[in-house]
Amino acid sequence: MVGATEDESMDQDIGLLEAIDLAIEAEVNARDFYQNAVAKVSDERGKDLLQQLADFEQGHFDKLSELRKSLTESGKYIEYGGIEFKKKVFNVTEIDGQMEPNKNEILDILRLAIESENNAKEAYLGLSGKVDDPKGKEMFRKLAHEEELHWKILNDEFYQISNQGVWTWGD
Repeated sequence: MVGATEDESMDQDIGLLEAIDLAIEAEVNARDFYQNAVAKVSDERGKDLLQQLADFEQGHFDKLSELRKSLTESGKYIEYGGIEFKKKVFNVTEIDGQMEPNKNEILDILRLAIESENNAKEAYLGLSGKVDDPKGKEMFRKLAHEEELHWKILNDEFYQISNQGVWTWGD
């Protein structure tokens, strides 16, 4: 860091590591939340979406843990290529138009998930602004983008379930 003393640089590194630790903890909590939510959903589309979100959060946990290790051992940031959703083909005749029987509970789950994804996006954007390293900046921006994508998808599902009572994930 330009103009920073070694002690100031160390303080900022500790602050970054603490922020990464908080992000790691948040990813574990999000993964567990989504895994628990899968059991409360009857619809295959909803189960698939929530399981894929749990897998995303596990991937984020893995990469953040790898980043933390790299920063503490070598002071270097790592590459992050991102994670993508897996396409799944659903048997449309079996599931299309099936009403979600746990609608209110599912809407509560989605509300919490939407808020959590937005908070995660904001946290990663904040981290990207604190990092000078291009790899670190890019990693946090990609994480923020993925959380924003989750937020959008969850909002779409919230709208559909609120108004029609059905999941549309995978359409």
